[in-house]
Amino acid sequence: MTAGDKRRAARIPKFTLDMEAPSMTRTSLAVLTLLAACGGDDAPTTQPDQLALPGSAYYPESLNADAAGTLYVGGLVAGTVVAFDDGATDARTVVTNGSGISGVLVHDDELWICSVDTTFASPNQIKSFALDGAPHQTFTLAANQFCNDLVFDAAGTLYATDSLTGTILRLPAGGSALETFLTDAQLAPAAPGAFAADGIVVAGDALYVNRFDTGALFRVDIATKALTPITVTPALAAPDGMRALDDHTLLVVEGGAGRLSKVTIDGTTATATPVASGLDQPTSVVVARGSAWVSLGQLGRLFAMPPQTPNLPFAVVRVDL
Repeated sequence: MTAGDKRRAARIPKFTLDMEAPSMTRTSLAVLTLLAACGGDDAPTTQPDQLALPGSAYYPESLNADAAGTLYVGGLVAGTVVAFDDGATDARTVVTNGSGISGVLVHDDELWICSVDTTFASPNQIKSFALDGAPHQTFTLAANQFCNDLVFDAAGTLYATDSLTGTILRLPAGGSALETFLTDAQLAPAAPGAFAADGIVVAGDALYVNRFDTGALFRVDIATKALTPITVTPALAAPDGMRALDDHTLLVVEGGAGRLSKVTIDGTTATATPVASGLDQPTSVVVARGSAWVSLGQLGRLFAMPPQTPNLPFAVVRVDL
């Protein structure tokens, strides 16, 4: 990753699309003003532009949201998942993991994480919890694998990217053990020590997987396991977390460019359109409460030689869509 924007996270402004707002009649404006003044249940909730994460070494790698709009943010160094309820700016701790956390996913009433040991002294694991943090299940990866991101398909099958061996893992609905869904050299690192397969989403009948090291994007047919490269213009720069907006549109954070982009797919080609720039080494995105929320992981500073001082506080920022 590049050093990115070195503004302090506390001074990060709201990032918006550059578009003209629709006109509003005096009557509709008056109605909205009255609702806001009354503060009733139907009044819109004012969302913060940023949410500060606890401590001086959180390094958020992934975030997700539940149906109520609660944001769950995992710390790669902190080894915790904290939650921000809709309307709250203070984090509450949900999971204290003991190991680092990369992928974070909410599925129905469960919280799923990639539990990772960045020193590789112990194998990575995929763990599930109740939304209050009560532990459920644990699934262990092979010693040479690194769990980066997670997604469920419509049938309830869980998929996970392994950044080190070019593998997509699978846990069938109700399954008791992880299995290999696909292994392909096109998803493996280009150089020793590099991270390849990273963000993963389900869109329609396919998985979409990006590569952190080369910026490549692939479509994987779930039924046939056929892997198809997608040529993105302009090329993605160190893509990390991503989410599907619909069957042909992805939101992708680009850690190498400090950018959030919308990727529109047409067959085997795609167009990347910037949504927000000047983000401090973003790592993941989720759409909730009518906006996109982006974690500013600053992982380039963590893994620099020597390590660089992070901009504090670590934060999640809101991006208008």
